Amino acid sequence: MTSPQRAVSAADLRQWTTDARVPGQPVELSDTASILIAAGYLAPTARATVVRRISQGLPMPVPQQGFSEVRRVQRGILHAERKLTSTMLPGFVVPIIRSRLNGLTRRRDDARRVVVNGKGVFPSGMRAIRRERRENVYLEIEEREQLFAGLLYTPVANLSTSGARWSGTDAVDKVAGVVDKVAGRAGRRQVEHWADEVFGTAPTTVDSSRGSVFADGYEALLYVAGHYYERIRNNPAWLSDHFDMQRVQVNLHAELAEISSDIVALRALRVDLDRARANGGFDKGFVAHLAEREEALRPVWSELIDRVHALVEICGTVESAAVELRLLNEFDRATTIDARIDHLLSRSGDRELSADHSRRLSQQVRSGEEQLRIYRDVLQGNIAQLGGAPMELPDKYTP
Repeated sequence: MTSPQRAVSAADLRQWTTDARVPGQPVELSDTASILIAAGYLAPTARATVVRRISQGLPMPVPQQGFSEVRRVQRGILHAERKLTSTMLPGFVVPIIRSRLNGLTRRRDDARRVVVNGKGVFPSGMRAIRRERRENVYLEIEEREQLFAGLLYTPVANLSTSGARWSGTDAVDKVAGVVDKVAGRAGRRQVEHWADEVFGTAPTTVDSSRGSVFADGYEALLYVAGHYYERIRNNPAWLSDHFDMQRVQVNLHAELAEISSDIVALRALRVDLDRARANGGFDKGFVAHLAEREEALRPVWSELIDRVHALVEICGTVESAAVELRLLNEFDRATTIDARIDHLLSRSGDRELSADHSRRLSQQVRSGEEQLRIYRDVLQGNIAQLGGAPMELPDKYTP
């Protein structure tokens, strides 16, 4: 991602979503951010339950491999299933791909059991379950199933590094070449190595100049929202007493989940519009109606970009305030040192130097506190922008 010192504008966000690419090295989302983004796939009541649990510090089930890896596993499964249906696939390769598919499916099922069963996270006894239901923090098994389905689409950068080898007939031609030229165990080893590359299990190199590439603009915006959410909530300034009021005014967990919900809904509408246009394109009146409805959706995308940009601005304000807080902490330590100096100088009769130093430190502290008051005012405006204020939908989504 970009450096914290560089201001990110709404125009930058729009360009990132257009390109489905975010500058910088990909930093994987935390488990909490991934769960909140996946909560966007849930019904409002279930989504509110997830937010409530996280807001109250209650645990959520997390597989050992992490949700970014679960997304990669799902990606590999989809590629393998698609390829196994190909009539062009040489018979020599089928058992290898099927074996890899079975392994990936087992890994996905293991992750699903962790999330859905929630062992050690959700209560199993009826009394405890009823208590959590009364407190509105119990996620039903069906809702956990839906949450896991959403987690299979955790935003992950550069997925194309493993999937690109499936495109076209390049992969088939490569395997066919191996089968033709090499026989026996040596040939199998070469095909196994190729399978490692295809499924993303072999080491891959990412061109850092390309930045973080995502499946589409919707996913890129989800990633950016999750990334800045993490930077805010992990910042010591945001957690300090100076921003008590601001933390009460905005629930970052809820904001990320709601942004995700709107992005997911908008993407689903875009898919349905494209499908309807493809199926009913012969009717000009129907096509005109679809175009009109699509035009009505355009301000929603602009509003979503504005809401994510508000998170970006909150992050910038909080990170700047963190610098001031570090300075104030240094001033506090210097004041302690100054008091000790005072004590020594008072015994020697030389008080003027210490008094001047104290006055200077007091002025610096007052200046730092005034700066923090300014940051609080700016943050107030940032939070107000989260409500959004309504031009373009991103490029078409291809599932």
